[in-house]
Amino acid sequence: MALERSTNQIARYLLEANESQLGALAPLLMDRVAGEFGMPTLPLDHKWPADIIGAVREFLVCVATNDAARLGAHDSIFERLGVESARGGVDQELLVDSIRMAARLVQRETHRAVLRDTTELEPDLVLDLLSRVLTLAEVVITAARRGYDMAGLASADEEELGRQLASEMVGRGGGVADLAVRIGWDPDALVCAVITSPADGAQVVRAAATRPAWFARTRDVVIGLPVGADQLSTSLRPVLGDVDCVVGPAVPLADFPDSLAMSQRLLSLRGAVSSGPTFVDDALLQLACLADPMVVRALRRKYFGELDRLPEDQRAVLVETLHQWLLQWGHRPSIAAHLVVHPQTVSGRLHRLRDLLGEDLDDEHVRAELLVLLTAEGAA
Repeated sequence: MALERSTNQIARYLLEANESQLGALAPLLMDRVAGEFGMPTLPLDHKWPADIIGAVREFLVCVATNDAARLGAHDSIFERLGVESARGGVDQELLVDSIRMAARLVQRETHRAVLRDTTELEPDLVLDLLSRVLTLAEVVITAARRGYDMAGLASADEEELGRQLASEMVGRGGGVADLAVRIGWDPDALVCAVITSPADGAQVVRAAATRPAWFARTRDVVIGLPVGADQLSTSLRPVLGDVDCVVGPAVPLADFPDSLAMSQRLLSLRGAVSSGPTFVDDALLQLACLADPMVVRALRRKYFGELDRLPEDQRAVLVETLHQWLLQWGHRPSIAAHLVVHPQTVSGRLHRLRDLLGEDLDDEHVRAELLVLLTAEGAA
């Protein structure tokens, strides 16, 4: 018991000392495991088959407290990992091998943390801690296997099929087409990824004409809604009503992760809750302009050197005027109306902009680059 308490103290000390590096551990584990077993690397923000960052943190906390019961508890994150992996068609033994490899990598990173630390740590306690990592990994495997078996016992009703279809699509499984037909989707249907709250998600499911695919995450739900082969995501407006959500573009079923990735990006840009649905199809220019931050920074250095040296209030007025000048095709009355100023005020600002930017404003290529830059600044 004394050994366990001492090991716990070392584990908690190392966990607190390396808190800032925990965020980098999850992607490291995902990349190494995926590379080892030839699997595609799933984006962490998809949180499928589980919230991997949350799972890694939960495992490390339980290692620090030697809490095997918490790791193996019913409905733990590791049991849900098994459930969703089964629904997504991940082979059970591949899942087990992946967990064991991840545990070995955690053990190695723990050893590195010990070596980096300047405090003298008792060798026997360090060995006990490193051994504990692998021991508790087996508890995780037991929980994941139990979840895997639970998914196999689930009923084949439409709700369960919807969860299975979502997992298959996110994991790019081979059973997508068959499950889609079984749930009632047209064989040539496209699908849109919708991110919303659990409460609003239930409303969407009730309103949908066809049973949707869906899976729950820590704080929200992802819903797959089918649309016709010739339709855009905006055709879902009648179904979504005033539900606060982000809707990805309509894509083939096999490309559902791409629709989810784009809706996730827009969700991070949108930030605060808004009223009603927000469609990626309505924000493609903003997303495209923000796709490469290095390009945006290069454009800013290229064009805004003089503008950035002005006081912030003057800069903001001129940048807003320039943006409207580009959007309104130089039509000064329209610019004045949008800015709620007199057209002569617009003329004065445009003269100032020409002083700062030169005659390049008459170049079509320059105007296009400026529109990209200003759109990126407005969306960031």
